[in-house]
This record gives sequence, structure tokens and C-alpha cells, in this order.
Amino acid sequence: MPKKPIRNAFYYYMLDFKEEQKKIGINYANLADVATAAGPSWSRAPPPVRSKFEAIAKQEKQKKNVPDLKFTSNGVSLAEIERQEKELRDAEEAERKDINNLVKLKSFNGSIKYEDIYLMDVNFYCKAGTEYVIGESTILRFNLQDGIKDIYHELINPPHIPIGYASDIKIGSQEYGLEMPDDTQSRSNFMQILANCVDYLKQQDPNVNSLPPIFTIPDKIAPVQDFILQMCSKAAEDDSIFRIYKLDTLFFTLINAIKSRSDEGFPKESLALAQLKKDLFKYTPGIGCETHENADKSIECTISRTKRWAYTILDSCCPVVGIELEPGKHIPVDYDMDSIHTYKEQKRVRAGPSVANAIATTSYASSSVHNEGTSDSFNCSNLNSTLDSSLREKRTHQPLRLPKIDYSQSIRPAPELTEDNFPKLSAGRGRGLRGSFDNMRKKK
Repeated sequence: MPKKPIRNAFYYYMLDFKEEQKKIGINYANLADVATAAGPSWSRAPPPVRSKFEAIAKQEKQKKNVPDLKFTSNGVSLAEIERQEKELRDAEEAERKDINNLVKLKSFNGSIKYEDIYLMDVNFYCKAGTEYVIGESTILRFNLQDGIKDIYHELINPPHIPIGYASDIKIGSQEYGLEMPDDTQSRSNFMQILANCVDYLKQQDPNVNSLPPIFTIPDKIAPVQDFILQMCSKAAEDDSIFRIYKLDTLFFTLINAIKSRSDEGFPKESLALAQLKKDLFKYTPGIGCETHENADKSIECTISRTKRWAYTILDSCCPVVGIELEPGKHIPVDYDMDSIHTYKEQKRVRAGPSVANAIATTSYASSSVHNEGTSDSFNCSNLNSTLDSSLREKRTHQPLRLPKIDYSQSIRPAPELTEDNFPKLSAGRGRGLRGSFDNMRKKK
């Protein structure tokens, strides 16, 4: 026999409401009618009335050994939400410990410079429900000593286009510089792509059973995990062999593990993410795939994006461990390293104020001369010339151009005017005071 459903407080309120209505001669055919009639009064019921029936429902649950669960407005129990949040916190803590163990162990024995790090990025046309329609994928391998070593890149023709998402896919293709899915071409084989990814991740040590972790920025963790899940479901493979970690956590842990001075590294993990978000190499030309370069969308290419992540980490970490940056491996090819080194050296030595230095030097020189008793040999003119040369000259404003023509000579003075220059006005008929007085005399 099926189990009886769990009764809530409203159910017992309906039973009480049905009995009260029966006493006054109102009968209901079924509980559905009772629910319709009792609903408004239940919504207006004061807290004491509600608590009475909630206590009854709780007692009945305890008799049947039913756990007391609370649910959200969507019907999801709060216990389930708490369980999911706990799993997420445990996963983040395990990820952090895994990264710490990897970095600190390699830093202790000095092999962190040769440890290969894998970065992954994907571009997707749109998100259909909980699934991402992937159009491009890139995995990049690099280490501190050798820089960027190699890249595995795939342009993907999605095997399945969700119904009703054609407009979203078109917008996504324009935004990320992807070609529209083509029905006339063969669909991408996710099983083959998965095999290529596994082989690529195992190239450092093909005999090892576990795969190295894959790093990406927090915004791309969900689409990367979903893409791996899609490939694993096609190949009936267990997706737990992949570990997708946050790149900012690795960056923060790595640079703080290899630093030798207190002014190096990041005091907070959020600063590592901010450094990656700055994307200092964003507009570097020629580091994207051919498709994106031709479409003038190089900054949206997954190859370009993973390279820029690697360049950012290498540019920050290599000088800390004394590795010289090599164009094409640690930084883009067209970077002028000599100018960068010169600029860094100039920033390292902070020049003091020239006036203060001159005054301080002068006061020190005069005091030393006075103490030594050799004031006769000290030349005041040299002191004045030194002081004058060290002080900055005041800037005087020079006009950009001077007028070439003296317009003051061509200005004529105003002529003197007298009363003769202004003829007297004769009063016409009907105008002026004289005309008015003449009209008055005629009327008399």
C-alpha cells in the first residue's frame, strides 16, 4: 500500500472548518471544496490560530517519525539547500588544500619552476537551460622556466542545437566571433575531443592514473565543467577524473610561496583575481586563432585569452624567482624588453626633491666647514652657483604668437559733433505739442 502523504497545518484547519460549517448546515462534497472555502479564512487567520494547527501537524509527524522539514516557495527543502551549501564549502576547502599542497611541496624542493600548469577556456553560443552550447575550447600548458609550451585548440560544431535558441546562438556567434553552427558539415565528435584532452593532460607523465588539475577564472568554471560533463556523458566516462580549479587561487598561492621579500606577492586573494581581470595583454595582436584574427575578434579567442592569463602570471612570478622573461614564451613577441627593464630600474630608484637636497647639502657643507675651521678656503660663489643650478627656474608664460599688424594705428578717433550736425525737426500737422495747440484753437 502506498504511504499516506504528510499532512500540513492547513489540512487540519480544513477538518476543523468542515466541522464548524456542518454545525450551521453547510456540507461539502469533498476536501477540494473545503479547501476553496477555507483558503481565504486561513490566509487571514491570526498567529494563535495558525500555531494551534501547526502544533497538531507537528505532533502527527512525530508519531510517524517524519522529520520536520521546512521548504522554500519553490518547494525545495531548506535542509537540501544547506546540504548543497555544505558540499560547496567542502569542495572549495579541498580545492584550496590541494593547491597548497601542490605549490608548497614543489616550492620546497625547488621544482616549482618546472611544474606544468594547465589553463582551459571555452566560448559558448548560449546557455540553454542548464547546458552550455560550446563553440570553442582551448587548453594551454606552461611553466615558469619555459613559459608557454603548447596549446590544444578546437573549434566546435555543436552536435545538438536546442529548439528555440537560434536567435541566442546568432547573438553569441557575433559576440564571440564564432562561426554559426553548420548543418552541412559534420558535427564535432565529443568522444574524440575527450580522448584528445586526456592525452594532452597526460603528456607530462603518461603512466600516471590521475589527471593534473585544470585552472580557469571563476566566471568560466561553470561552462568548462559543463563542457567536460557533456563529453564524459557521450563517452560514458566518469567526469570525476577532472579537477577544475580557480586560477586566481593558484596565482595567489604560487606567488606568495616563491616570494623572498615582504613587498612581493598579494596580501589578499582578491588582488590576484583583480590582476587577472586587468588583462594587461588584452590588445596584443597576433595571439589569437586565424578565425578570430580574420573576424577582428582576437580578444575573444580562447587561445588569446589563455595566453593572456599565462603572460600575466609569468610576468608577475618570473622576476620573483630570477627567471629572465623571454619574448614569445613568457611575454608576447613584440614586447621591447630593454625599455621595460629601463623603466623598472627608474621606478626602483626614487629621486628625492632637488631643492631639499640642495639645501640639505648646503647646510651640511657649511656646518662641516665651520667645524673644521677652514671657512677662508670655502668659496661662497661656488655655493651660490651650486644652489642656483639645483633650483628649478620659474616658468614664464610665452604667448604662442604675437600680432603682426598694429591695429591701433588704423583706428580713427571719433569726430566731434555739434548741434549743426543734427537738423531741427519741424512739427508736422497733428504731431507734436504745436500741432495739438493749433487743433485746439480751431475748435474754439
